[in-house]
Amino acid sequence: MAGIGEPGQRAGSALDLSAVRLSGDPLTSTPLNGGDDLVLMGRAEDVSAVLRAVADQPGTRALPAPAGEGREARERLGRWLQTHTGVTDTTRQQEVLTRVGLASDVGPRTRIEDLSLVSRARLRFAAVVLVGETAADVTHVVLDSPFADVPGHQRAGLRSILVRELRTSGLGAVLSTDSPVDALVLGARTIELDAEQVAQEGDATTILGRPRGGLTASLAGANVMSGLARRGWLSIGHSQVRRRTDLDGKVYLAIPTDAVTLSVDEFDPAFRGESVFEVIVIGIRDEGSLLQVRLSPADNEAGLPLVADVLDASSRRAWGAITPALGGEATPCGPIANSPGEGVPDDRTAAAEPGGASAADAPAPGTWALLQPGLGPDLESQLGRITMGSRLWAEVDTQRIHVWSVEE
Repeated sequence: MAGIGEPGQRAGSALDLSAVRLSGDPLTSTPLNGGDDLVLMGRAEDVSAVLRAVADQPGTRALPAPAGEGREARERLGRWLQTHTGVTDTTRQQEVLTRVGLASDVGPRTRIEDLSLVSRARLRFAAVVLVGETAADVTHVVLDSPFADVPGHQRAGLRSILVRELRTSGLGAVLSTDSPVDALVLGARTIELDAEQVAQEGDATTILGRPRGGLTASLAGANVMSGLARRGWLSIGHSQVRRRTDLDGKVYLAIPTDAVTLSVDEFDPAFRGESVFEVIVIGIRDEGSLLQVRLSPADNEAGLPLVADVLDASSRRAWGAITPALGGEATPCGPIANSPGEGVPDDRTAAAEPGGASAADAPAPGTWALLQPGLGPDLESQLGRITMGSRLWAEVDTQRIHVWSVEE
């Protein structure tokens, strides 16, 4: 048995996942060597199903999230560790709980329900340590969303603990996450799942830079679709949206969600007139500070299905737009005029700045977060025009379409 700090050789160190299939195709044809990690990204239901299949493969051990409510939440930590690692020695359990950073008053007799989200994540990592010590036949642990619901600023320490214990034990991990940072920190091979298929596989940097599935498209703030480059032109489906390109053949492309201009007027001066098309609002969603609309073209021969930004409540964008009015340099943060929150100076501050803006220059209430002036002059007007079934006009800034070959 390899002790802590003494990683040992593990029997059958390569994990073959070719038997795990999606729509008839293997999850991956490249085995995971001992100590190698694999990150799965995609819809939670798709990823969880794949992880269950991975956990059925020889050489793996699933370590589920400690229950946060119900009868299982009253289970004591020692009992939970015994169930999932087989270790009954409470002294060793206590040593490992302390090792992963749990408070000194947390021990085998503590109940799971008394732990915070961060502490429950640490409990799972304590199980990783014990599995690494005692289960010589296990090469990879399976962790479904080990950082779920943990705020971003608290994930950094947890990632460090997990990486440390995996490297120390010689274990690899197959885990899921909704954060690309998790994959980047682990330096893991990453597979994105989409519509019960493998959308793409590779290192996290490449996948995020070339999004092909719904999750990475959302993370990248883009609409991702396929197209065809031929004779110097990029064509997207049957739509009239085209642009020049030096590529040739089948391509993937990304249209940023903030590269879509919307208006209630087909002849809005904001349109460049290259390919304006009618769209129907078929969905409304929020992405953090952003409010977005899902759009379906009224005519598939003219337009594209898109997601477009409508409102942004982030103070970062608001400050970027107000800075020029205070005599500073403009920043490419977006067309927001003001923000009632952090970073917005009061009238006295503005008046004190050389060339500063006066109260009369301030935008009208309800306009500070608007990204689409063509939908109305204020928040109330715009919200009334982006209801389900609303018909609008749209145009894509074709110069901002990012294109790459399917061969890349």
